[in-house]
Amino acid sequence: MRIIFTVLSIVSISFSVYSLTFTVDPGEVRTTTLPLPDPGDHAVVSEGGSITTIVTAITMGSDDQTAVNNGVISTSVGVNAFGIDNNGGDRVVMLNNGLITTTGSGGHAMRSTNGADVVIRNNGNIATTNAAASGINQDGSDRARLINSGYITTLGSIAHGIDNNGDDVVILNTGHISTAFDFTSGIHNFTGNRGMITNSGRIITSGIFADGINHRGDDTQIINSGLIFVTGNGANGIQVPSGVGSLADNLHIINSGTIISTESFAIAQDVGLNPTYTLLRGSNLQGGVLIANSNQLNLNVETGLNLALTLDPLSTTPFGNFGIEAPFIHVGDTVGVIDPTGLALQSDVIADLSDTILNGIYRHSLGCCTPCGCGVWAQGIGSYRARSHAHDHVGYDNWQAGFLVGYDRNVSKGFFGLFAGATYGEAVVDQHTQKAFINSYVAGLTYETCFCDNFIGLAITAGYIDWDNDRFVMNNLASGGVETAHADINGLFLSPELTIARQFSCLCLEPITTFTLRYAGFFPGDYHENGSLTDLSVDNRYINLLTTRLEAALPFANTCGRCCWSFEPYVGVSGRYQIGNYGVDGELLGQSLNFNQGGPRNVAAFLTGFRGIQSFGCLNLFLNLEASFDSHSSARILGEGGVSLSF
Repeated sequence: MRIIFTVLSIVSISFSVYSLTFTVDPGEVRTTTLPLPDPGDHAVVSEGGSITTIVTAITMGSDDQTAVNNGVISTSVGVNAFGIDNNGGDRVVMLNNGLITTTGSGGHAMRSTNGADVVIRNNGNIATTNAAASGINQDGSDRARLINSGYITTLGSIAHGIDNNGDDVVILNTGHISTAFDFTSGIHNFTGNRGMITNSGRIITSGIFADGINHRGDDTQIINSGLIFVTGNGANGIQVPSGVGSLADNLHIINSGTIISTESFAIAQDVGLNPTYTLLRGSNLQGGVLIANSNQLNLNVETGLNLALTLDPLSTTPFGNFGIEAPFIHVGDTVGVIDPTGLALQSDVIADLSDTILNGIYRHSLGCCTPCGCGVWAQGIGSYRARSHAHDHVGYDNWQAGFLVGYDRNVSKGFFGLFAGATYGEAVVDQHTQKAFINSYVAGLTYETCFCDNFIGLAITAGYIDWDNDRFVMNNLASGGVETAHADINGLFLSPELTIARQFSCLCLEPITTFTLRYAGFFPGDYHENGSLTDLSVDNRYINLLTTRLEAALPFANTCGRCCWSFEPYVGVSGRYQIGNYGVDGELLGQSLNFNQGGPRNVAAFLTGFRGIQSFGCLNLFLNLEASFDSHSSARILGEGGVSLSF
């Protein structure tokens, strides 16, 4: 890729410094060939200018020549009538920013033969009509750079969007290539060794044996992050055919895009030793995968891709080396891979649920504007967390929102409380890997008391979590290339805590320090997915989290009659520890599978936030907001806000 950008920079600079040898001015129409006879010659068709011929429009043949089309070039009727043709010149540059059309048999829009270090780039529109009339054709030249960021369309048999026959060639498509006829290809790399073919645009072909990318050559990389869509009998997304010449040894296909073959194979490799396929997040293969006449297929899978890859029964090549860090199972011609992120995020969701419920649960803690006596209250609660990508999980975010209602009354020298509520939330894994819909129903008890300048609070909440989980699996044999593996991961939830606080007198300030010890547990038990070839079964599993929290607050308050307001900013630190079992025992493709859930097991976080109260006699309004940033690239905000009535 660095080579491509360097070449583009050189091309850009060269166009700004040359002196023109031939030019077609705006409004000028030429009907004869424009030849470039000498080394260093340059030709420009200006915007509004045109060349219309029945033979080749611009001919080149010496070194260091440049041809730029900003207008219209059109050739018609003539056989082998090219738009721009280089016959043997080295370091030749062709650039189309306008329109080039050809209608004759063999009439390539831009062609180069036998010249080394050639650069051919299309930023505009190319349209060819007839047999063997390709958009860009490069034959017999090494180290060429063939680049399309515009539109190339061909209509005719054996007419390729980009056609190469040369070694050490870079082919880059960021635009649109469309071919419509039999025996065509979007990109045709014929006996090109040590090449790099990159598609981040769109390649669409239709017709018998009309391939997206047709390649034959050793030591080549094919990188697709765009769309390859082919339709027609024998039309393959990526085709490596058998035949004379190089045999495509050491081919490396890297895919993070979409490859669709409606009637044949997404990938068909008939020859070539030691191929490697790397499937990155976002990969979508629709169609069979056929590997034949090779020693082994090496498969790499990036963490974050749920995968069910099945080789076609006609394949004669087995899987070889696996570069897969995520949990996977290989059975026969199928490899199943599990992205563990959906399991890793469960700890965050449970911790956030516990924290959101309990962080603002006490009504009579130290500070001003504390309600007196019994009371009822209601509050809305919510949280949002975003965690970045790490080596063992993909980035994800989760949120929840809900409500709590409660009742407090005097008991001895303290206050006893009852509360209940519900929340709804979602957790979404990046790259369309997984999504969960989470409902929780909770109830709890609190007891709090103050003596001197000390506060002790005890709370426990318990309930039921209804967790509907969808895991999206790339299956090359499924309709649309993606299956949904659904599971109901339901279970009990429990979270007790102890909070101790003390208020100090320091000059005119009265800071409050608070320590909290909190446990959160989720007990989903066994569950089994349905809907995918690689349905995952998980054995009885418990999530146990222990949290310690230390904060220092500095309250500010003002009282006016029966009205009182209090504002209490604070900072603090917390630590969360997953205790007990961190592993997952399950089954995939009928085979036992044991792996770690992934994600951070222990985290430390910095906290900052505030608590605010406004009292109007027996009526109290309150709002608590907190932001935290932990040691594993996660940021979270949570809060509670509501109203209480004392009596």
